Amino acid sequence: MRILIAVLLLLGPILGFSDQAMGREHTKETPPAESFWPGPSLSGSWYDPSRSGEGFILEYMPDGTVIMAWFTFPAVGAPGQQDWLMAEGGRFQGNRLVFDQVYTTRGGRWGAAFDPAQITRALWGTVEFAFLDCNQATVQFSGPASHGSGSMNVQRLTAIDQLTCQGPRDINASGSRALSGLRATSGVWFVANRSGEGWFLEELPDERLVVYWFTYDPQGNPAWFLGVGARVGDRVVIDNMHVSHGTRFGSAFNPADIRRTLWGQLDITFADCTHFNATHDSVLAGYGSGSHAAVRLSRLAGSECIDGTPQTITQGTWSEVASMPGPAQSELDAATLDGKLYALGGFGDTRGFKRYDSTSGQWSVLTALPSGRHHLSAFAFDGGIYYAGGEPSGGGESGSSGYRYDPPTNTWEARPEMPFTFGSRAAVSNGRVFFGIESGDLYEYDPRQRIRRFIDNPDNTARDHGQVQAFLGEIWLIGGRSPETRSVSIYDPATETWRAGPSLNRARGGFGATVVGQQLIIGGGENIGGIRVLVPSMEMIAAGVSNWSLGPNLAVPVHGTAAVTLDGRAYFVSGSTEAGAACCATGRLLAFDPADP
Repeated sequence: MRILIAVLLLLGPILGFSDQAMGREHTKETPPAESFWPGPSLSGSWYDPSRSGEGFILEYMPDGTVIMAWFTFPAVGAPGQQDWLMAEGGRFQGNRLVFDQVYTTRGGRWGAAFDPAQITRALWGTVEFAFLDCNQATVQFSGPASHGSGSMNVQRLTAIDQLTCQGPRDINASGSRALSGLRATSGVWFVANRSGEGWFLEELPDERLVVYWFTYDPQGNPAWFLGVGARVGDRVVIDNMHVSHGTRFGSAFNPADIRRTLWGQLDITFADCTHFNATHDSVLAGYGSGSHAAVRLSRLAGSECIDGTPQTITQGTWSEVASMPGPAQSELDAATLDGKLYALGGFGDTRGFKRYDSTSGQWSVLTALPSGRHHLSAFAFDGGIYYAGGEPSGGGESGSSGYRYDPPTNTWEARPEMPFTFGSRAAVSNGRVFFGIESGDLYEYDPRQRIRRFIDNPDNTARDHGQVQAFLGEIWLIGGRSPETRSVSIYDPATETWRAGPSLNRARGGFGATVVGQQLIIGGGENIGGIRVLVPSMEMIAAGVSNWSLGPNLAVPVHGTAAVTLDGRAYFVSGSTEAGAACCATGRLLAFDPADP
């Protein structure tokens, strides 16, 4: 993200935001003395109340990394100047957030004189946050000799709409997310041919929009402007964009010296989720007026922006592609990585590991699983394929719960810290993996730190052979058995709370589930309570929609199948054609293309 090279200061009096605590601690299976797991709700603005006039913006990204912008002042030079620092790729170490490469940028000028080719970045130093809870942290920094090192205690200044620590989100009566909460525009925006300057936007829960404009002044110094305005429909007019100056960085900082000057007006109109048009009219010499066609550069983890009004698509076309090589499998799992489908384990070939290339239409057989499994959970993350849990079977070593496969080297590595769950699958969301448990609870696993924690679900619905899916920034626990159920339970990682979701039309376990575009799709499965029968139908629910809709039957009704999304299609991988039995795996790969009726 080349553009993330500027940031702006936080002024508590301007935002008028309270210090109300919004955090909640975790207590089960967390690292000792580190009970707080930072998550998507840390996004927002942070400051030290004793240093009002400078501060930080944190943006938790969908890949689990964090962007930081530090709005401050120069350590040397004229007191009337400003400065900003930028970092991306922040990583977590327990409750700490570490930025080992913080940059300062130079070379830009305001307006028509701006030339992105003149922007240069220089390594400034490091910054580290240690979070006490969702609203408090300590910051340590180490910069060049001109800035030195130091620490400060910071607290939350802004919370992002739909991402606050305590919620709530906008929810339909059924428990699904309402469309009104899926219009988020918070994130970084810029003009495509002016990389090196841009805007941070923060939508507040009270329908105000905070705008940080990071750029350069006419003399070529880093500059930032700040304003807050009410959003009315697709438009935000900010009459009071301000610029601040008058103090210095570090120990020379004195909030009493800061002078706020009216900069002018900024008028933003959103065209859609990825474009806005803005005009500015400054009252300060050298800035003038102008217009800007901006595009979106980033979005926050846990937030969604959906254009239009999605409708559930229940129609589509089935097609059959190449069957799997070797023994057919059921109670397997599958994952996708770099445009390829990987099928792992299952009855019939418990050590089987096969890859399908949709471009060539060919399967290949890869290095066998180090530990044979059926009813396992598989996922892709950071360039690798992982599997964990299930029932050991069919040989190989058995000393590790999980393993990671590295495609470039064609090798496996043990991951014994992964949870040993059975038959309820896993979902990747915001840099974490959520494993379903037969009891209906979850494990949250961080593959980068290689740590996990247990998340208790107060619902108490057993979900053996259920499905876990990441959808619209949340984790859906769907169906399952003991006995079979139609119920859905939803976990919100931002608020760390549970709620009931929209019930299925058919009780089922052992089905496939995947997300295609803006729609969650499930299909197949079985009901073995009493008479053992397959459940051949599909069900779909679109973003913002209240309830599931029944779709067509699977082309070949099965249970113990795995479903993934590739190239905009839902693929159902093998499975058994006999309810409650490990036999009769098809080995067939079937693709469903959703299509408007």
